[in-house]
Amino acid sequence: MANHEYFIIHKKVLPDYFEKVIEIKEKISNGLNVSEACKEVGLSRSTFYKYKEFVNRPNDAIGKRIILSLKLVDLPGVLSNILNDIASRNANILTINQELPIHNVAFVTLTISLTDMDISIQGFVSELKQIKNVLDVMLLAVE
Repeated sequence: MANHEYFIIHKKVLPDYFEKVIEIKEKISNGLNVSEACKEVGLSRSTFYKYKEFVNRPNDAIGKRIILSLKLVDLPGVLSNILNDIASRNANILTINQELPIHNVAFVTLTISLTDMDISIQGFVSELKQIKNVLDVMLLAVE
């Protein structure tokens, strides 16, 4: 098994103090000192210092590539619609890997360059999920 340092985890399954650590970091970057920021957010300074180096909000500007896993209904034109949407957002497809469909469901992995994309990663993933016959879209990596 590969040794990975990072996981992509939805914030709904994490304790609320991780989100508070991010809030405090943002308040500090806006000029508040640590004590004031912790007091405003309602988190102890010790908890903040324990996690401050390990909890960060993803910055859409940092990633130059994303890897997406898509689960699609196996019908003509579904993948084409997705590729057209990606092109309309000024993103560039780097790789496409498609498995043989099973029970009319196709699994596709896309690596996409975001250099000129005009929407946030989260907005982009949400938009792809709304395309007809797209069953699921998962963000696997931001590079």
